[in-house]
Amino acid sequence: MEQYQKKVIKEKEELDAKLEKLDSFLLTPLAKSLPKIDFELMENQRNIMFKYSILLGARIQRWI
Repeated sequence: MEQYQKKVIKEKEELDAKLEKLDSFLLTPLAKSLPKIDFELMENQRNIMFKYSILLGARIQRWI
């Protein structure tokens, strides 16, 4: 496996861990108590992170 492929795999693993933490946070009362715009921005961030994770996964699948 090439070095850049290993880096992409590691990046996806780290991204997925952050995504899981953000998903969990968005379900908490604290998150729900934030100003609406802040909550919406975090939801948008979560959605973009999810799409990026899918894209990285598609790249990784091409190498398997």
